[in-house]
Amino acid sequence: MNAINSKNKGFITGLLIVLVSSVAYYFKRSFDNSIIIIAYLLYATGIIWTLVAFHREGGNDKRFKDYFQQGFRCYIIVTLIMVCATWIFLKLNVSMRNEMIEFQREQLKLHSNYSDPDIEQKLINYRKFLLPGYTIGAILSYLGSGTLITVLISTFLSKFKTAQ
Repeated sequence: MNAINSKNKGFITGLLIVLVSSVAYYFKRSFDNSIIIIAYLLYATGIIWTLVAFHREGGNDKRFKDYFQQGFRCYIIVTLIMVCATWIFLKLNVSMRNEMIEFQREQLKLHSNYSDPDIEQKLINYRKFLLPGYTIGAILSYLGSGTLITVLISTFLSKFKTAQ
């Protein structure tokens, strides 16, 4: 039986995260809930699955960079999937974008001394940068957490030799 490579593990992990996120949003109509923690646990599990499987493959001459390379192959695919899913979701979900804009309007009215024309100008800018801003946020959060998880687990596993 062929082993699943790191990119495919990333693909599987990314699809599971999209599935869990979709189900959470469908039932809760929000991403502000504890179910999303499951998505990040799946993300970490996918990276750990990749690194532990690589660790169990033959050979004791694996170094940190070898582990990191395998983890990177996994989490870069997950990041790509999540960035695309975030962009598509926000692009197609106009009502959610409108809710976010209205929330921003209320926050500006409550916590600032801006006049109504100033608030409207700020909302025009907010509307313009909403989609790119959330997309960049997804990129940074998934790359950052993927890198952190990969560095930690790679460091740990590179210190231990596999049993032959």
